[in-house]
Amino acid sequence: MNNALSGGRTLYMEQPNSEIVQCSQCGAKNRVPLYRTNEKAKCGKCGSLLNPAAGEDEKPYLLRCTECGARNKVPAGKTDKGPVCGVCKKPLRTEEIFKPQPVMVTEASFQKDVLGSPLPVLLFAWAPWCTTCRTFMPVIDGYAREVRGRVRVAKMNVDQTPNLASTYAIMSVPQIFVFDGGKLRENFPGAMQKNEIEMRMSRYL
Repeated sequence: MNNALSGGRTLYMEQPNSEIVQCSQCGAKNRVPLYRTNEKAKCGKCGSLLNPAAGEDEKPYLLRCTECGARNKVPAGKTDKGPVCGVCKKPLRTEEIFKPQPVMVTEASFQKDVLGSPLPVLLFAWAPWCTTCRTFMPVIDGYAREVRGRVRVAKMNVDQTPNLASTYAIMSVPQIFVFDGGKLRENFPGAMQKNEIEMRMSRYL
């Protein structure tokens, strides 16, 4: 209850009923009054729209267990409840859902950010001198924003990662590589529009 002074008297006003809604973009918890559930409430931390009315109807996240490799469905409203793998019962890395992206991959971080990711990974191989790479960079950035929490989008500068470029036989850029479960699943030219990338990646979602 809130209180306020009015003419020397203390007035008590009921706190409106509310619910806690976790932002699907940054993970912050927001208290949203129930009378605003049909409005476009925004996250107090990142400003993204909240949708408390959606609740359990939101599409669940698909997280691969980094211990046994099993894929698990995690409801959007339960990412902070300490979910565990349905097969091996090990904790799932739900913090990966809210990790900023695209991720800049180096040779030191490749194992963790790509091969060890619980999410499918789209890796965009590029080079600073490549005009086509710069042209399609906004496409990759836009896709990264849309699939945050569903697909890990990463970028790799081949000039700074010569060993990885050699390992994956990158002879030209841009190239897109798709990893899932720690394995390379496919690769294709990186000069693609967003709808083409979405079609390619739909099989991993």
